[in-house]
Amino acid sequence: MIPLWMASLLLAVPITANAPVAFGRLEHRPSNCRIVVDGKSLDCERLQIATNGSSGLRLRFIGDDAKTGGSYQLSFVSLKGGQDSPLRCDRSGCRLDRRSWSASLLSTSWVRFDARGLPTGLPATRTAKGRCWIDATTVSCESHSRNVPTLSAEAQL
Repeated sequence: MIPLWMASLLLAVPITANAPVAFGRLEHRPSNCRIVVDGKSLDCERLQIATNGSSGLRLRFIGDDAKTGGSYQLSFVSLKGGQDSPLRCDRSGCRLDRRSWSASLLSTSWVRFDARGLPTGLPATRTAKGRCWIDATTVSCESHSRNVPTLSAEAQL
């Protein structure tokens, strides 16, 4: 015999478990995507744009490493831009408002993963100066910090 309070919990679980949840992240496979790290140009296959907990964005450019079977990612974390976030999320998912948007950078992070998806070392995360831009056709970021090579990435939407 199930106590009455447990029965009411069992009835509530399926309703909440099936509710769609917006996670605040957009994933896109750009038609053209390039990362430049330490002066080396690398292809990237995926772009993730996510809210970073404040009113800024995290822009992640992700590529596959054919030699190792692993992957790499270059991330840029922006401060709040002068205008509203271009990422619009609701219960059905997220979409990008392609009006012109730009914001200053807070940090960058470069990391490689092995074929199992495990990091091959600590991410090279640094505070950074620079900007990210989003317009009707392009997402682009560039950072420059003292004693650190310029990091940049660009994806065509």
